[in-house]
Amino acid sequence: TNLRVTPIYIICQGHDGCFQSPPDVDSSIDSACSRIAVGAKLIQSLTAEKLFECGVGRKTFQLEHEVNIKKPECIVFKSNLNVNKARKMRQADLWSHFGRELMLSDLGSNERKFLGFISCTRFKGTDIDKPMTHDEIISFTEAYAALGGGGLALFGTACLYTWPTSIKDIIPKFLDSTPVNTRRFMDDSGYRGTLGGCFATTLGSVFHELGHTFDLGHTKDGIMGRGFDNIDRVFLVGERRSSLTKDNMNNYNGKPVQHSTVSLQRNISVTMNVAEPLRVLGPRSK
Repeated sequence: TNLRVTPIYIICQGHDGCFQSPPDVDSSIDSACSRIAVGAKLIQSLTAEKLFECGVGRKTFQLEHEVNIKKPECIVFKSNLNVNKARKMRQADLWSHFGRELMLSDLGSNERKFLGFISCTRFKGTDIDKPMTHDEIISFTEAYAALGGGGLALFGTACLYTWPTSIKDIIPKFLDSTPVNTRRFMDDSGYRGTLGGCFATTLGSVFHELGHTFDLGHTKDGIMGRGFDNIDRVFLVGERRSSLTKDNMNNYNGKPVQHSTVSLQRNISVTMNVAEPLRVLGPRSK
C-alpha cells in the first residue's frame, strides 16, 4: 500500500524556521526535523504494540520515507502564509489554511495523512507568578495548534525543545524533572510543571490528534481520552520511574502499567467520521 503518514515542518513566510527554545537548545530546522522524526517513530511503534495487545498483530501505519526512500524523514514545507498573520490566527483557521495549502501543493494526495508542526509558534511570556490553567497558557501562545481530522493533524512547536533528537535521548527526556520556566516558555505538561511532563503530554497529544485523522473518536480513557498524558508510562516502568518522575497528576506506585494506562480503543473500526478538526479534550485539574 502507498498509504502513509507524512511528517511536515511548516515554515511560514518571513520566519527563519527556528522554533522557540532556551538559548542552550539547538532550535534549527534540522533539529526540529530530527525531533519530529523521532516522535513519529515512537507513535508508529506504540501503535503496533497496542494493536498487538488487542489481538490483531503488530500492525501500524507507514511513514513517508518508508514508502518513498527519496523523501526525508520530515519534509520542510514553505508556506505562503505570513508569520505575523499566522500568529494572529486561531488554531482552527490555521488547520484549514495549511490543510488546503498542502493539498494544493505537489505533496497533495489522498494517500497521505499529514503530521504538521508550525515553526513559528511562540509563547509570549508572562509576569504572572500564580499557576495558570491550560486555557490561560494557550492565550499567551501565538500560532498554537493541537487539532486533527481529515488528512491533517496540526501542532504548534512551543514545547518541541523538550523532545529528543535521537533514540538514545528518549528515556532521559521522559525522566527530565527540570521545572519549566513558565515565565518564558509554554508549560504543556498536564500540570506536572517539568520538561519531561511537557514531552509526555505533547507527544501523547500528537498521537491523539493523529488518531482523529484515522477516524477515531474520543473515548473515556486511553490515547483517545486524557490517557495520552501518561504515554511516558509505556516506556518507563518500575521503581526508577517512580522515584524520578512522581508527580501530582500521575502518582505512580511502582507497578507495571503498560497494559492499563495507555491504550487504543478496543473497537478498531471507524467510530467517527471527522470532517472538521476535533479539539483535544480539556486538561484535567490537579
